[in-house]
Amino acid sequence: MITSSMTYREMFDHFSKDREKLLYRVDYYLPKAIKELSTSKTFPAWKRYEYETPNTRNKYVLFFYAADRRSFNNPMKGIFSVVYYDKTPFIFKWLVSGYRHTPERDYEGVRTIYIYSRHFFQRYNERFIKDSSLDMYDVAIRFFARNIDYMPIEITKGINKNIEKYGDDGKRGFKVKDGICFAQSAIEGQANEDGDKNKDIIDAFVFLFTTFVPESQMTDEQQEAVLKEHWEKWIHSYESFMKEAKDGELTLRINH
Repeated sequence: MITSSMTYREMFDHFSKDREKLLYRVDYYLPKAIKELSTSKTFPAWKRYEYETPNTRNKYVLFFYAADRRSFNNPMKGIFSVVYYDKTPFIFKWLVSGYRHTPERDYEGVRTIYIYSRHFFQRYNERFIKDSSLDMYDVAIRFFARNIDYMPIEITKGINKNIEKYGDDGKRGFKVKDGICFAQSAIEGQANEDGDKNKDIIDAFVFLFTTFVPESQMTDEQQEAVLKEHWEKWIHSYESFMKEAKDGELTLRINH
């Protein structure tokens, strides 16, 4: 079972051990989900199934989402984990993301964990979905189904004039289809003793998603700042990726 005493690397590896069981369960529930979705009178529609792995006792939600009636027989499939801290639920997702620790280092695969607070989904519901009948899991399903691509951006003063009080770890965010996700970040690993960051060992990244704001609810100044950060980040990511690919140095595997 995932506990607060674990490192983020341990959490990631714990989730990864459940992967085969979860994929099996998704296939197991799929015919039932399609049958139930076929009777839905309104769309979007989704079905969710809660599952606890026998050995690790980790809790998961497996969901199937149909945006419209045409897609009910081929629904989007998704998985997230539910972890409780002091009786408060948090939703976890995990992936391997490409990361470059310094300009001199190649891209490498890093264990990455996204943690979503209850407050984040409350704000997403209040500001975007606006359906008080949905619980936290339903809101999470709607968010994950609608927002597949995440573009990391730096939260500048133009986006949040009070950003300085959060420190460097609070200046992270993601631009998604529905708006802007504000997050806090942390990096886990081992710094090189001589201070050479090129030799640092990076074990895991974590992002805690704290709140959500649709761009339509931002001022013109904020929207311009978001556009600037999004465009610059996209250009930088594209150029870096293409250079690595051209030079034959691109690696997106976990090295340790």
